[in-house]
Amino acid sequence: MKDFDYIIIGAGSAGCVLANRLSSDSKNSVLVLEAGGKDSSLLFHIPTGTAKIWNNPKYNWSYMSEPEPHMNDRRLYHPRGKVLGGSSTINMTAYVRGNSGDYDRWGQMGLTDWSYEKVLPYFKKSENYLTEKSEIRGQDGPMKTAISPTKDKIFDAFRSSGEALGYSYRGDYNGSEQEGIARMQFTTAEGRRQSTAVAFLHPALKRTNLTAITKAHVQRIVFEGNKAVGIEYLKNGQRYTVNANKEVILSCGTYNSAQLLLLSGIGPADQLRENGVEVISDCKNVGSNLQDHPSVMIECERKTRSVFQENLRFDRLVFNMARAQFFKSGPATHPLGFGTGFVKSRPELALPDIQLFFRLFSVQSHEWFPFVKKPGPTGVGLLACHLRPEARGTVSLASGNPNDAPKIINNFFASDMDRQAIRQGFKIERSIMSQSAFSEHLGAEITPGKEVQSDNEIDAFIRETAMTVFHPIGTCRMGTDEASVVDPKLKVRGCENLRVVDASVMPDLVGGNINAPVIMIAEKGADMVLATNS
Repeated sequence: MKDFDYIIIGAGSAGCVLANRLSSDSKNSVLVLEAGGKDSSLLFHIPTGTAKIWNNPKYNWSYMSEPEPHMNDRRLYHPRGKVLGGSSTINMTAYVRGNSGDYDRWGQMGLTDWSYEKVLPYFKKSENYLTEKSEIRGQDGPMKTAISPTKDKIFDAFRSSGEALGYSYRGDYNGSEQEGIARMQFTTAEGRRQSTAVAFLHPALKRTNLTAITKAHVQRIVFEGNKAVGIEYLKNGQRYTVNANKEVILSCGTYNSAQLLLLSGIGPADQLRENGVEVISDCKNVGSNLQDHPSVMIECERKTRSVFQENLRFDRLVFNMARAQFFKSGPATHPLGFGTGFVKSRPELALPDIQLFFRLFSVQSHEWFPFVKKPGPTGVGLLACHLRPEARGTVSLASGNPNDAPKIINNFFASDMDRQAIRQGFKIERSIMSQSAFSEHLGAEITPGKEVQSDNEIDAFIRETAMTVFHPIGTCRMGTDEASVVDPKLKVRGCENLRVVDASVMPDLVGGNINAPVIMIAEKGADMVLATNS
């Protein structure tokens, strides 16, 4: 195989953006490698199809954490996309930029090129917001975004209940103000999911200077001294080595980018030696600083008509999938999400620290058909997730074998602040569901049930049932200090010609779903790469 100027490891949310932007100059030869397969199935592109594919280990790394010490030693499920488009191909397509204050906080940490003023142009660059024109929303980018088209009167009850508790209705939480109740925005438009593979990679693959290889599992980065000169990957049992003339760029995500650095000799020296890995650079914080959004859920019976539940009847589901395929219309083209909200667990906080997710189904919902399979419960769910927890976890090597999953531990609820915040989030969602505006729609509380009342009972329920909402970041932290893994230009400290461009570089969590911020990081990172090598 010929050499390439740039080798991108991972064709996920960030890698697809990088592949597009770096290959836009025909003088650059670009290779992007993906451990998973192609996104050719229609289930990847019709929004309702997500329910059928996202749990499939063929398309999902399906990682499990180590026993969590403050959650009854439970192992938490951590899905990550293993397909072109990565997690943007299997996620719920929520489009949330985060709060502007998050990026200004990064600026105050010394990352002045990452303040809100500096990142806003990159959010706009990637986006084509179809709902309305706005100075701070993109209109010309490749990724189409829009507000949920789902029509269900129960949203009015959600909105009214929030307003009764003092939460304003927010028409665009990605606009100038985030706090309040809102309809969710999605990277789903015109009947199709807009993964980064769809929006960025596939159009760019028409270029002769861009090559994509699927089912290629990168084993390690190849170094000469501390200079990254290529990569070694495995495909169909054969081992290949490819050289990079300019840069190797890791875009494998928070778990896999940290793991690959460690496998390649970049990380805490003691851990590397214990796993038989030659030390290239004793970078002590690779794999540390892991953060994610823990959440707790309430479910209630629904008394009013649920069109969502009706459409889970098998014959209707088949009809609606066919309608979506051939006409790009109907309920199967609607995202599975619905409503959201950004609220504060304590009034004195500067930024909302709780995100609400309102959905039109129970976790026990499933396909059904009369006399063949009974339907699941007709219910609705409300999740509250803690946006800026103090918890810090780690990603480390289970062994020196690249095919072994990394060891993940989150350390959720180790601090009193985190326990208090998520408990208050639970009380907020229960309070919303108890308002009079919901009285005609909702019946009994299914989960956890009204018998859970005291703080101790609530805490026990949280320990037993809480999960993440799959927003891992931080294991290759960006910073101006020497202890950071990458510098503000995303270059790996102590190495040459090596960068990390994905969620792992985020120094701390932003207030919301992270797919949009990852796309922004890739847009900005691509400009940094091109500026260095111009």
